[in-house]
Amino acid sequence: MKATLEQLRQASLATKARSFALTGLTAGLLMSAACQAAPLQLRLGPAANYPVITDLPSDSNLIPLKRQLDWLYVKSGEYEGWISVDELMLNPDTLRRPEPLQFRDQSDENHIQLDMAVTSESALALGINFRAWEEDLTVRLSRSVDHEDPWYSASFGKRFMLEESESWSWDAYLGGGLSKNSDGSRRWDDDGDSATVPYIEASADLNWNLAYNVSFGGRVQVQQALSGNSANHGALALVWKIRF
Repeated sequence: MKATLEQLRQASLATKARSFALTGLTAGLLMSAACQAAPLQLRLGPAANYPVITDLPSDSNLIPLKRQLDWLYVKSGEYEGWISVDELMLNPDTLRRPEPLQFRDQSDENHIQLDMAVTSESALALGINFRAWEEDLTVRLSRSVDHEDPWYSASFGKRFMLEESESWSWDAYLGGGLSKNSDGSRRWDDDGDSATVPYIEASADLNWNLAYNVSFGGRVQVQQALSGNSANHGALALVWKIRF
């Protein structure tokens, strides 16, 4: 009788152990399936309010083509679209693709951005921003629209991205160039004589993104002459930027 009770007790323990093992295995399989089955949403534009083009399997091979803030434009098979970097950072150990930081490095391709500004000095400005030698560089051209105070300027320098998000960005510019003071203008010559002077320029832009390639914002800028009357001129500006 004692032997029978001991056998029954051992059989009951073995059944419970198999039940626990089966439960753990089932939970593990469900968790694994959930991690691997979570699709990646490929969107029409670089924001969550754009429609989803398709859902890609989590192990899809993605080729980065370009970046816009926290979104990447990628190609996967026959599909191309935008995907959030935050989405790529989910479960990085289970996704067989390059890490998000590698995506960022590969997607910093050459680009051109035009900015057009109207300043408080009654002047128009055109900027060309481009990437070369792994730096963001800018060429700026400005001219006065005040016929009583005609002047022209051109500068070249470096653009610095200080902060950026999905809806806004903050960047700065530091450069130098030449400015021509036409007859009658006292901008760089107190006597109003024609003069060409070297100068340095610094500015800061606060931009709001209207679309994935268009932004609008404000600028604070200052120009300091290095010769002539050594004057400095500050101004405010409204700026429109278009990225290609």
